[in-house]
Order: sequence, then C-alpha cells, then structure tokens
Amino acid sequence: MIVTILLGIAIAVVFGIGIYNIYNNFFKGTSTCCKSECSNCPMSKMQSDYCTRIEAIKKFKLKKNIDVEGMTCANCTMAVEKALEKIDGVAIAAASVEKQSVQTALDHEVSDDILKEAIRKAGYQPGACFSI
Repeated sequence: MIVTILLGIAIAVVFGIGIYNIYNNFFKGTSTCCKSECSNCPMSKMQSDYCTRIEAIKKFKLKKNIDVEGMTCANCTMAVEKALEKIDGVAIAAASVEKQSVQTALDHEVSDDILKEAIRKAGYQPGACFSI
C-alpha cells in the first residue's frame, strides 16, 4: 500500500513538471533551453545581440517588421535571422522572442511574400508584414 502511494506521488510530480514546462513553452513564450544554465542560448546574450542588430537596422531607410509565430528561444531567432539574411536585399534581421516578430533592414525593396516564404522555410509562421 505504501509503495503504491509513493509511486502515485512520483507520477504526480513528474506530470506536474511536464504541465509546468508546457505552460512555459506555449503560454509564456519561454522555453527550457533559455534558462540561465544553458550555455547555448543565455537570455542576456540574446538580448544584447538583438539590441546591437536593432541599432544597425535604424541606420537604413528601408525597414520592415514581420510578425512571427513559434519562436521560443535564441536558436529560433537565429534561424529566422539567418533565413532572412540569405535573401538578396536583406542587409540585417533582428528577431525577438518576446515581441514574436522580426525587423529587417533592406538594401532595396523586397517583396513581403519572399520574406514570409523564407520564414516558413525556416519552420515558423509569418504574420503581418509592414514597413517601419
């Protein structure tokens, strides 16, 4: 009887941790890989890189903002940025998990459809696209 109770408690704890992670991933926009113990994507470096990219984008005349659904960590933002920066005419991109969007600086006009297709190919869902 005691073994059954302990097993039940262990299962409840594991289930609770799983629900907590799902909540963080989908409702709060954070992911377990973005915790401070993760050396691959520390939040402070991600924020610093984003700010540096935004400052560079401000110097361009042509800029666009695109809403992006599905980004949860620094690896996601890097994938979106790299996909967009491969496009002829995109000078630099800065994606934000918190804003669920990406800003781009353009050397010349680039179609919204081309930008959105690059985001789709990277594995994310593009939304509204507008000039800033």
